[in-house]
Amino acid sequence: MEATLPSLWQLRVFEAVARLENVSRASQELLRSQPAVTSSIVKLEQLLGVTLFDRATTGTYPTAAGVSVLVRARKILAAAEQAIVEIGARRTAVPPLSVASWITRAHIRAIVAIAEAKSFKSAAALLSISEASLQRAARQLEQIIGCQLYKQTASGICTTAAGVELARRLSLISSQIEALVADVERYKHPSERCIVVGVLLLDPTMLLSRAIRDLNTRFNDVRVMVVSGGYDALLKKLHANSIDFIIGILKHPEYADDTYEEALYGDEYCVVARRDHPLAACDSVSLKQLREHHWILPQHGSPRRVAFEHIFVDGPPPKASVETFSLSTIRIMLAESNLLSVLSWTEALCEQRIGLLTPLKFKVAGAGPVIGLTMRKDWKPNAVQAEFLDILRQVSADLSRGRELEETEENLDEL
Repeated sequence: MEATLPSLWQLRVFEAVARLENVSRASQELLRSQPAVTSSIVKLEQLLGVTLFDRATTGTYPTAAGVSVLVRARKILAAAEQAIVEIGARRTAVPPLSVASWITRAHIRAIVAIAEAKSFKSAAALLSISEASLQRAARQLEQIIGCQLYKQTASGICTTAAGVELARRLSLISSQIEALVADVERYKHPSERCIVVGVLLLDPTMLLSRAIRDLNTRFNDVRVMVVSGGYDALLKKLHANSIDFIIGILKHPEYADDTYEEALYGDEYCVVARRDHPLAACDSVSLKQLREHHWILPQHGSPRRVAFEHIFVDGPPPKASVETFSLSTIRIMLAESNLLSVLSWTEALCEQRIGLLTPLKFKVAGAGPVIGLTMRKDWKPNAVQAEFLDILRQVSADLSRGRELEETEENLDEL
């Protein structure tokens, strides 16, 4: 966590002053002197680069930027309190929130690094600090929490189960603090008419390209930035407020309880090959024919891999030459060989229009993926973002109708 980010204690002081609208009463609640509370608020304002309070003789009242910070600060502090409670930390008269307020940036960096590196020595190297400094921060955190966070193993000292869970939660809290800082930026500079979309590696290209085209016909001064990546990487960017939402297969992870998902359309999987593949001219492709060719597979655990395994569930699978998530790699290798692979219907439609690949006449049984939006629960889209979301919904409905029409035409052809 960067030193330029607020600490939990600074947010605790800020929340108390904003809630009580009075520095004197906040200092009494926090058991700190009034100058100390005032100094903490001034440092927080300097760090964020905005004025958080309007000072008057009748009290101290949050500005527009202050209200924005207050909303996020309360959620961050509640998350910190919940983290202490969930790992079964000390059970004393001290409120969990008061305990959490003592957690510093150094404490968070230490436990996250130890959980990631699996030892104190490796974690110190990861942070480019001495092992003694790391140990001091790690043990201080253990004393504050009142729960064993580390244990000795054959490879050195690493985190306990409670330590791993606390590290995960504090890492998310760090992302939420980053989001708080990013959100303040709009009070310092006019917001740009820009939408930042996170797209999973094998992305819904047809949906996105059509939606961007329609958006540009309505707004000629809007820019859409597309950020590709794996799900966890994009989720972290979503928490940090560096992307507005994610488009792709809905994952429903339990650990992302501060996000919500909106389904756009149900897709299907199909077997694809180059357009002049020997099987492309067949009116019907059999399972035996599919087994006779080598395949390009997605990696284990992905929905496409599950679809592939479902195709050959009643017998031996065909040989696989390549395993990749990269759509560009799949496209090039299929176009230059007799390899086969699995893509979604909308991806295959896009490839077919480009002219390189085509879906084979083989019905892939089983449920297909659900494509949708993943957003933060507290995210409020502006007018342009809301318009783009509506366009995505409309394009999704059109894609669904197009697939249904194609399936109807195929059924009529069979008759």
